[in-house]
Amino acid sequence: MEDKKVKQLEAKVADYKQFGFILLSLSIFLFIGLVIPTEHNTMMVSPSWFVGGIFLALMFAVFCHQLAMRTQKQLTEEDNEA
Repeated sequence: MEDKKVKQLEAKVADYKQFGFILLSLSIFLFIGLVIPTEHNTMMVSPSWFVGGIFLALMFAVFCHQLAMRTQKQLTEEDNEA
């Protein structure tokens, strides 16, 4: 396999993993902000929107992880063929 294609696939795997980790961190941050009690109820957005945002961030994180694993599998299969 071409060296350029291998480098490109490795870069994609790294990017997908990093993006998934960022989304996971974001969802954890939002969840902690939702759970920690405050003295004043100054939420401008209802908690259901926060839960929806957390759920979406987690779904995108799982999707990015699946993309990373699929690309990693493709990379190893093409390395084994060569």
